[in-house]
Amino acid sequence: MPPARFSGAAISIYTDIMTNFKKEVLKSGITLITEKKSYFNSAAIGLWVKTGSVYEPTELNGISHFIEHLFFKGTGKRTYKDINREIDLMGGVLNAFTGTELTCLYTRVLHENYDNALGLLIDLVFNSLFPEAEIEKEKGVILQEISGAQDDPSDYSMELFHKNFYGGSPYALPILGTEDTIKGFSRKKILDYYHARYNPGNIIISVAGNFDHGKVADSIEKHMKETAPGTGGACSAQCGFQTEKVFGDFFCEKDLEQTHFLIGLEGIRRSDADYFPVEVLNTILGGSVSSKLFQEVRENKGLAYSIYSNAVFHRFDGYFYIYAGVSPKKFNLSKELIFDIIDEIVHNRLTDDEIINAKKHIYDGFLLGMESTSQIMNRNAINEIYENKYISKEQVLKKIDRVDRQAVKKVAERLFSSKNNRNISVLGKVA
Repeated sequence: MPPARFSGAAISIYTDIMTNFKKEVLKSGITLITEKKSYFNSAAIGLWVKTGSVYEPTELNGISHFIEHLFFKGTGKRTYKDINREIDLMGGVLNAFTGTELTCLYTRVLHENYDNALGLLIDLVFNSLFPEAEIEKEKGVILQEISGAQDDPSDYSMELFHKNFYGGSPYALPILGTEDTIKGFSRKKILDYYHARYNPGNIIISVAGNFDHGKVADSIEKHMKETAPGTGGACSAQCGFQTEKVFGDFFCEKDLEQTHFLIGLEGIRRSDADYFPVEVLNTILGGSVSSKLFQEVRENKGLAYSIYSNAVFHRFDGYFYIYAGVSPKKFNLSKELIFDIIDEIVHNRLTDDEIINAKKHIYDGFLLGMESTSQIMNRNAINEIYENKYISKEQVLKKIDRVDRQAVKKVAERLFSSKNNRNISVLGKVA
């Protein structure tokens, strides 16, 4: 049965009858997406704001993450103790994260508690007080968070990699910000940025689990009536971010027992048609314990304890990276072995069995994820934000099935063939 479209009290509604998925733009301006799974006893709710470090001016770097922290410091109705007590009484989970392009506050509760959970999330995002004393206190907390990340070589090497790889692009900015930017935040700067980006038209609420869509929509609108007046609709879509990458070798010498290094390679944006071939390629290269990198560099040669690859997909850009932590004396040998493995893949030295096994790894992992309301909620939100559409379980499985050896070879050549397009960022000592 084809999807049905309706129009009524809401601005617009989209329903996929076969999957119990609905998308509705509410009168408040918030976009609500839901997927009902009546066999669950829980509901996962995510309030997603389309903002992150890439949207920040350089002098405000880290302000999205700072605001995320301040959401938990109290509202007109709830102190920070009330917030913690309320989620505890629901037996639920309440947390948040800030990324390069997105911020999310999320909770998972028993389905009968959905109204209280929605009221809590909406209160945090729209009614937070941002008290001056808490702002000053949180500066110290986040400065400690930055120091902690710099004390962890794996975290710090990743931060240096992004800085080296993206050069002058906003993608190079650290999500946490810097000591200078954090110290420079005032309440006025925070409120100005908050009012510019955290408005209903820039927010998606994604819900998955056992509930009624209409009741969830009514709950959101009820709680939104208790919020302060908004400052506008959706933010204009920002395009044209500088995404040019910087290739070459970068060294940051530090007295460490291990040498931590990342190899950066070309990638694709989230909406690219080669998304699933790239996922298969990553699984074969270093995305699993049976991958080429893990088996050859760690198991066969014993050069590294930790080694893996990952494909990162942004709205406007993407990249591949490989991480390894090795003895300084084994850095050059490990680096050359990794490059040999990449070149072997480019030159079509992949077997049908490797493709089949990688696809099964992704296929079965995806199905396991569908056992979780949180995974379903996250997946639907990401698809809405990056592709502006719902992608069903059946569509995903078909796309995985369609990936063949030729498709993986093609995308490997596209991303890995140029030896000039490689960034190596090294933290530690090199013998």
